[in-house]
Amino acid sequence: MTTDQKLLVPDREAAGMLSMGRSTFWREVKAGKLPQPIKIGGLTRWRVADLQRCVADPASQPTTA
Repeated sequence: MTTDQKLLVPDREAAGMLSMGRSTFWREVKAGKLPQPIKIGGLTRWRVADLQRCVADPASQPTTA
């Protein structure tokens, strides 16, 4: 199954979609520059649609003041 066919992805795949390392990805998430994950049971996942929107329109992402 390709990333485009998935609804949710773990941090490793999410970071790969954005061409960045996991530590950089997590730093950007914590800074509010990237979408926040959702928690399902003990799993942390990102919506592929949110990540795709982030790539398509970086200005639409939340920022922290």
